[in-house]
Amino acid sequence: MITFGIIGAGWRSEFYLRIAALCPERFKVCGVFIRNPQKREEFSKKYSVPIFDTLDGLLETDFDFIVSCVSKQSINETAQMLADKGIPVLTETPVTSKSLSGKIQVAEQFHFMPRNQAYKRIIESGILGDINQVQLSCCHDYHAASLIRFFLDINNEKPQKTEIKLTDRLNRYNSRAGLIEPTEVNAEQKIVIFDFGKKSAVYDFNYEQYFSDIRGTRIVIRGTNGEIVNDTVTYLKDGLPCTFGLKRNCFGSEENLDGLSLLNITGNGNILYTNPFKNTRLSDEEIAIATCLLKMKEFTDTEKEFYGAKDAYTDYSCFVE
Repeated sequence: MITFGIIGAGWRSEFYLRIAALCPERFKVCGVFIRNPQKREEFSKKYSVPIFDTLDGLLETDFDFIVSCVSKQSINETAQMLADKGIPVLTETPVTSKSLSGKIQVAEQFHFMPRNQAYKRIIESGILGDINQVQLSCCHDYHAASLIRFFLDINNEKPQKTEIKLTDRLNRYNSRAGLIEPTEVNAEQKIVIFDFGKKSAVYDFNYEQYFSDIRGTRIVIRGTNGEIVNDTVTYLKDGLPCTFGLKRNCFGSEENLDGLSLLNITGNGNILYTNPFKNTRLSDEEIAIATCLLKMKEFTDTEKEFYGAKDAYTDYSCFVE
């Protein structure tokens, strides 16, 4: 059993509470520290976990680590404050300070998402040759930088970059709160070309994509012997192009009665990804965040890092420096 406390009552903290509720055999929330009295009341009605009005109250409970879901302005200060107390902390993004130290890991979850893990398995198989370009339109700024570095196998190299911004007019029909009356908006589309020397990346993103199916995801990964375009892989085999698709295998469709959940992702006769939380009704995003929780427990036990503050700051600096 992995036990953790949460600081904050924002949108992101609810992901962790849902995950614990859906995986009670794996995770337990020992409590949530919430400063705002109204939020404390809302959460106490919504979730069956202890709610604390002081940080000391939360820290007096038994836990393996603390998850910090505070505002962006307080992320670095809160993480360092906890680390200075010797408390292991899994902090949300962005990390905007390169001086954080102590038992700190970052919940940079995008590379743990099922399809991205399947992509990495294909890359590591070698069938695409040397990976030299990524085109990414699926997540914003530092999250995108993390994925670019993940796919291109880049550490702390600083790229040359060229940036342009365009206006993208579209109908907004969805939001964090759910469906809304469609309204035309002028959204910003940011395009950044990163030049790492022998490798390159194109970032192309509009924040509307997070809650819109009329501005879809696009991921292209190119190597010397082939490419991935979303769910299609094409590569040279014996001098001829071969193509295969990625297939999500799920429980709960049609006559299957095993519950709604992802089993695995397959392609070309191989299992490319297996869900560690099968038979649990988690979205891909929740699977990725739950994987961060597993990795964080491993970090507290062995000090094996999975995403340190320096990595997260490198992601952030790709867009601000």
